[in-house]
Amino acid sequence: MICNNSVTIYHMSGLDAITHFEVWTRYNYENAWVFGGKGASINKGYDNANDIEIRLPYSKNDNLDVSNFAIGDIIVVGTLTQSINTQDDLKDYLVYNITSIKNNNFGSKHIHIGGK
Repeated sequence: MICNNSVTIYHMSGLDAITHFEVWTRYNYENAWVFGGKGASINKGYDNANDIEIRLPYSKNDNLDVSNFAIGDIIVVGTLTQSINTQDDLKDYLVYNITSIKNNNFGSKHIHIGGK
């Protein structure tokens, strides 16, 4: 599988019992196939213009696990190193939220993520 970018995924793993802040775990993947993104598209129509598709191949990403993702998690194209307490910490970045997750265990094994 051809990889054209890196992605950072922030997975919300719950709330801190003391501070009641969201607890976000950051996952960086250097080898991702990224297609789509923000902006109008004649082919996809206005409603789907902001859709993004990401494929993460198991063979090119160490410690890749489908259980590290959930609907609503945050996707940022590129590699970020900052930790966050709320989604608002990423207001300076172009972000997407995961809307679908598929674990493809056939052919070129990969995780297929859809987002808006």
